[in-house]
Amino acid sequence: MTRRSVAAVLALGLFLLSVVPAYAEPPVPGQSGSARGNRPTVVETNVVATGSGVTIFIGVRSTIPGTPGAPGSTVVVNVPAAPVCTATVPNIGYQSTFAQQLPEHPGELPWVVTCDNGLFSIAWIPVDAPDVTEIVIETLPEEPTDPRLVAQSLFGMVPLPPVAVGANPGIGLVALPSWFWVDGYGGETLYGSETLGDTTVDVEITPERYDWSFGDGATLSTQSLGRQYPQQSDIQHSYERSSTVDVRLDITFGGRYRVTTVEDDGEGGTIVVVGPWEPLDPMVRSWTRLYPIQQMQSVLTAGR
Repeated sequence: MTRRSVAAVLALGLFLLSVVPAYAEPPVPGQSGSARGNRPTVVETNVVATGSGVTIFIGVRSTIPGTPGAPGSTVVVNVPAAPVCTATVPNIGYQSTFAQQLPEHPGELPWVVTCDNGLFSIAWIPVDAPDVTEIVIETLPEEPTDPRLVAQSLFGMVPLPPVAVGANPGIGLVALPSWFWVDGYGGETLYGSETLGDTTVDVEITPERYDWSFGDGATLSTQSLGRQYPQQSDIQHSYERSSTVDVRLDITFGGRYRVTTVEDDGEGGTIVVVGPWEPLDPMVRSWTRLYPIQQMQSVLTAGR
């Protein structure tokens, strides 16, 4: 286990209790700017106080999204750099947040530790201890993770294109075919990836089937996206009466995943092992469009 020490320049003495710290509020999980998986998770915080200073040890597990090197390569990109951390005594108002924990820490005060990679932790420091002289971040071994569960999570979270139901004419006419198509998406394969320690899970998502429900009881299942007007679409339907219907498009997406790991080669180096593709259960996503249909009417005009 590698320890990365980061010096923290701090204010002297506990008389700074009335000073507002540089970081007055803790980060909010899920807040914009903290993408899923980017923020390390604090597992444990320990404090060692001696006559020469205080050292804060923080054990973390980090999930860093990234991409493995090419098969056979020993390079893994997106390796995180050592964070820059500071520790400060919170102001009087903020200390009330820890009022309920004070009985569990007699003779100690809470210090707020923040790092530039989003890490946030609380360290309880003895009241009579000297200044914090060092913050040590320890990266702990990753907990075992089922790659299939990671893949299933990715499968449901990969952003989809701005799909919409295209139609021509914009207002349907009774007894005349309306043309429909998938708008905003060309059937491309979608991708997702997440790295957990030395393991990367890649997901590929492809459309398998397009199911149309035209709102009057008629349905159509096809592997075609249809064609956008002015081309003639092969997704067509004729309505028998005037009404306003919900035209629904269901796209069934199939998925597969593979696991790439960085392993010791037994000779002091590492190798990248790329596993086979494995299937995932399909998922269905739906889009609707409100579609009016009108009856054509004959208009008599006086002859000349």
